[in-house]
Amino acid sequence: YMPLTQEKLIKFNLFQQNEEQITKDQLLKLLEYSSNINSVDQFIKDTPSYPGSTDKISRNELARAIGSTLSIEGIIMDQEEIANSIEKARGNEALNRKEQEAENSRKVYQFIIDIVLNPENKYIYEESVIKNIHKLFTADLNYLSNAPGKYRDNFTPTFGVPRKTGLCKTESEVQDAMSRYAVWLNKDNTGSLESNLPIIKAIMAHYYLTEIYPFGDGNGRTARAIEALILYAHGINNYCFWSLANFWSNHRDEYLHNLAMIRETCNPIEFIIWGLEGYLNEIKRIKESILKKLKQLMLMDYTRYLLNNKNKKKIKINNRIVDFLNVLVNSKPMNIRKFFLQPFVAPLYKNVHAATIRRDLKKMIELQLIIINPNNDSKDEEDKNIIEPNYSILDKVKYRV
Repeated sequence: YMPLTQEKLIKFNLFQQNEEQITKDQLLKLLEYSSNINSVDQFIKDTPSYPGSTDKISRNELARAIGSTLSIEGIIMDQEEIANSIEKARGNEALNRKEQEAENSRKVYQFIIDIVLNPENKYIYEESVIKNIHKLFTADLNYLSNAPGKYRDNFTPTFGVPRKTGLCKTESEVQDAMSRYAVWLNKDNTGSLESNLPIIKAIMAHYYLTEIYPFGDGNGRTARAIEALILYAHGINNYCFWSLANFWSNHRDEYLHNLAMIRETCNPIEFIIWGLEGYLNEIKRIKESILKKLKQLMLMDYTRYLLNNKNKKKIKINNRIVDFLNVLVNSKPMNIRKFFLQPFVAPLYKNVHAATIRRDLKKMIELQLIIINPNNDSKDEEDKNIIEPNYSILDKVKYRV
């Protein structure tokens, strides 16, 4: 293998150069992962959004993506901190540096949504868009040798793990590379895998920008945002277009190593296959979250049907059971004693006899609304008698609303 040079980089054809040498096994993986990604994506698109329910998943995934892209840069924030930062920014409160990082990232993802959904934007892969993304990421942060939205001056950067020297060393070389990069982004190589499978182009766009390293700082975040922009522009749903950042973050060391290896080998195929597999697993997780939320809504709908059922001689539940189940479907499986101590459960049974608790539990078990798993093999009492909703009942019941 011959290592990557500036001359090779600005041709932006690393994938095409290696496409003819793709093995049968590699090709099958590329096609299989891409097909499965499209299937999961379509399922999520076809699933209705419920305000206050499924849209909460989208907000959580945004917080995950923000945390992930920041953590790759060594900025650690949990989802609660990120959510609080966004709320403070909405209230025009002063933000500390980490909070500003999170708010800047939120603005970038919102910018991506706005620019793709604006019908007047015929060409979204312009240098001005890339500069604007970088400007949003690094505004009000005073990074050394960085000007938000402006290409770097004549200095040779070192970056990555292990450290490597930038291939574009002068300002004019950066400008030339970025001009060619924008042309490549807008180019449609009909018939190539890179054009037929947008996620491949997204990952390659990510890689190329990290090698050009056009800005003084914030290049990795900008590269991952361009990746997300391409996915969203090609129709990936609102929950998932930013999810590759989660995969890269969860495998940070391997991610940085594999990026570095592309420069050494000029062959990105294995990196792309790895990225596709990781992205598929990420969006499968999101699909499961959406399915779970829909099951929660369906189980509560069935529970309210039982409450209002006219034939109460046969089936009878009360409002207390409905409230109990509403807390249960929104909780993690836990020990039943611990569950009864939860803030929204304890008041339901504060002034009732123990026999009433037993009757309610018996009724919910008889109606197959809950499962209590004894888990006697566990030595930890916290892991015994786990109470959780019984979603399998939804496959059996038939009722009219």
